[in-house]
Amino acid sequence: MSLVDALQSCMKQEDALITEFSSILEEETEVLVGQGSVEALNLITERKRGVAQQLVDLSQTRDNLLSEIGLPAGHAGTEQAAVQYPQLSGVWQALLTKSASASEINLRNGALIDVHLRYTQQSLDALRNVGVGSASTYDAQGRGARSAPGRKPIVAG
Repeated sequence: MSLVDALQSCMKQEDALITEFSSILEEETEVLVGQGSVEALNLITERKRGVAQQLVDLSQTRDNLLSEIGLPAGHAGTEQAAVQYPQLSGVWQALLTKSASASEINLRNGALIDVHLRYTQQSLDALRNVGVGSASTYDAQGRGARSAPGRKPIVAG
């Protein structure tokens, strides 16, 4: 197998993995938007972490292959390879498109997580403040709580 064929094979593997990664991100979105459990989110996170590591490994393999061909590593080298070897162009463009889409989904999920964290923090803050400033709270009968224990209420009449 030539170096260019090996590079193309590597990029096709990356393409398949980024498709899988995007699918996992969509599952994560469903859990974050719906009534998903923490356990489901943890399982998704573990799967996401595994695929992300595989993507990193393939990216390093691609960089090594680019170096063997005499091109720089990373995006710039892959761009040059796609120009020099037209058979790489299609898979490279697909990889760029799918990577951009996965990035957008990941940003959206990050925003959803941020909303959940803020809501949880606000809920915790509200619970911590129960009893503090009790003049503004009500008891079970709908009456304002008394500000000082032992004080007699004023009765008009």
